[in-house]
Amino acid sequence: MREFNKIHVIALPRCATVSMAEGLGALGVSVAHLGKIFGEQSPHHHDAKRLIRMHEQIARKDYDLDILSECDGLADYPVCIPEIFEALDQQFPESLFINVRRDENLQSWIQSAEKQFIGLRLLKTGDGATEEDRQFAEAMADFRRMTFGQSEFDPDVFLKAYHQHQDRVRNYFSGREDQLLDIPDVSLLRENGFQLLCGFLKCDTKQILFPQKNDHSVAPQQAFFDALKEGKIDSKTGLRPS
Repeated sequence: MREFNKIHVIALPRCATVSMAEGLGALGVSVAHLGKIFGEQSPHHHDAKRLIRMHEQIARKDYDLDILSECDGLADYPVCIPEIFEALDQQFPESLFINVRRDENLQSWIQSAEKQFIGLRLLKTGDGATEEDRQFAEAMADFRRMTFGQSEFDPDVFLKAYHQHQDRVRNYFSGREDQLLDIPDVSLLRENGFQLLCGFLKCDTKQILFPQKNDHSVAPQQAFFDALKEGKIDSKTGLRPS
């Protein structure tokens, strides 16, 4: 495997960030998805304490993140935020970056984002939420603001931010494309994910299907559709109660 300092999955949320973290883990590279380090046993796709701590450090512009002493890199928030991955690139030179897009079906992406973002917020701020849950929700909302320009879900704003993100990634890595693996669509991962990833990392290719992890979406999506059915929320992307 090629040498690197850190490796970060800078794809936007709902762009196979969990699956990519699992794929890297299968190659012996341990990244943290929303603070949850690969291999840790938890029903969640995040670690609230670590994510809150990252938010505290970033608010102080302290990019020597504590979590990066425990793992090989990050996936999803906060590293998908351009200002953050650029700062971490400076903090940890000779790092590698992975971007996964959903260019072939942006309507599917924006609907997936609506379900996950709103559903997770409902779970983390509802009657049964703990103080840590609420702090996690606040940190996530701020990271979303830093990523999309606002924390409140708006399909037009978020789709515009999607395109801006891809442009910024492309421009930032112009002239040093060897440090970036840019995958144009998540649909390529199932059959070709390890071929693409192992080619980038210069290691032997795994002869297995790439992970497709989506268990973490079940509870938020259920919360979203329950609230939609009860008339507590409206969908801005045309989703209807199941």
